[in-house]
Amino acid sequence: MKVLVFGATGYIGGVVRERLAEQGHEVAAFVRRPADGGERLPDVADERYGDLSDQASVAAALTDDVDAIVHAGQLTGDRELDLAVIGTLAGSGKKVVYVSGVWVLGATQDGDEDSPADPIPLVAYRPEVERLVLDAGGSVVRPGVVHGRGAGIPAILRAQAAQRGVGVYVTAGGEAPTWTFVHVEDLAELIVTVVEKGGASVYHGISEVLPVPDVAEAAAKSAGVRVAAEPWPLAEAAQVFGEGFAQALALSQRVGAGRTREELAWQPSRAGILDDLVTGSYI
Repeated sequence: MKVLVFGATGYIGGVVRERLAEQGHEVAAFVRRPADGGERLPDVADERYGDLSDQASVAAALTDDVDAIVHAGQLTGDRELDLAVIGTLAGSGKKVVYVSGVWVLGATQDGDEDSPADPIPLVAYRPEVERLVLDAGGSVVRPGVVHGRGAGIPAILRAQAAQRGVGVYVTAGGEAPTWTFVHVEDLAELIVTVVEKGGASVYHGISEVLPVPDVAEAAAKSAGVRVAAEPWPLAEAAQVFGEGFAQALALSQRVGAGRTREELAWQPSRAGILDDLVTGSYI
């Protein structure tokens, strides 16, 4: 099938683009037009130019030859605009797979695909985005913290460890947070499977759940500094990352993907976050 990918140059979308092609699908990439007028993605024959903040360019990209859409791009932060753009995709009559995230569940210790949304401020209206997609018969994929290819939030933890000489984790006080994780290659495989087989449902991209101090220690080892994890108060982290993202880093979650694994036979197989930091893509 022909799949139009939004966010095709991004961390997740770029890997999804590669995996779709490997699986024999034809990829169309929605990208910003390069300043020099050339192509952004030499490996993609069909580039469609526009911006996710421009509803008209999004609508123009939805041509009859497109069978399915993957939205793996960042939302703009403008609620009305984002809902309008997602509404355009959802109303296109094409299958839509929207890549969301488990932060829409808020603080939870037993979350699953059917848990009610309780979003943190950073993703306050994302449940509305999800609902537009689901009501139109599309699918929602919620990954945990994504790692692999030396990028994502683990790269931030490694950089902070290198700067401070020790691993750190953001905390709002009390017990240290727990996060869910998934390798970007495993996540891309899941998203492609959802394109091919998924229904009007929520799917979780989660392969493991770990205490964040363990990850901070691995980040310190990866950075070649003292292997330990020290708490970093939320108020101090907010001065570096902003309040919203710092709150997200302090969020504690235990979320499963049991139904996703069962329904789609998804079996993540790549290195876990600790091995990836210490001996894998972050070295």
